[in-house]
Amino acid sequence: MNNPHAPLQLTAGRVTITAEETEGKKPRTIYGLAVPYDTEATVSGGQKVRFLAGSLPTDGKAPRLLEQHDANRVIGIVTERTETPEGMMFTARISASRAGDDVLELVKDGALDSVSVGVDPTDADYDDEGVLVIARANWRELSVVAEPAF
Repeated sequence: MNNPHAPLQLTAGRVTITAEETEGKKPRTIYGLAVPYDTEATVSGGQKVRFLAGSLPTDGKAPRLLEQHDANRVIGIVTERTETPEGMMFTARISASRAGDDVLELVKDGALDSVSVGVDPTDADYDDEGVLVIARANWRELSVVAEPAF
């Protein structure tokens, strides 16, 4: 089996953008569910993964907001992380940059409608069915993506 502590990218469902404009400026905040708990998903490499409640930190260094897991396409920062029974909720600010503007338009149009967490598992193991169960992980980044795993 694969290393249970190898970096992972796992995609969750839809995001929402704020609708109000402030002082003629475009809304630049997105929020939603970063990753659901106790839900099995298959990542792009074919590995089945499940996050447990409390597996992602709500404090410490804020994850960067990326486009499609591309570290060269930093588009903002996660500003809030909230633990709920459903999963880890997030709020993120999209930067006022060319890349940020492009992603914001794609989100508004619905072309990019999901997010994906990039994590480094620190406490994880495989269950009897071969699913990687993540109890703790360092949350490196959150990406706006087109195709969700969940």
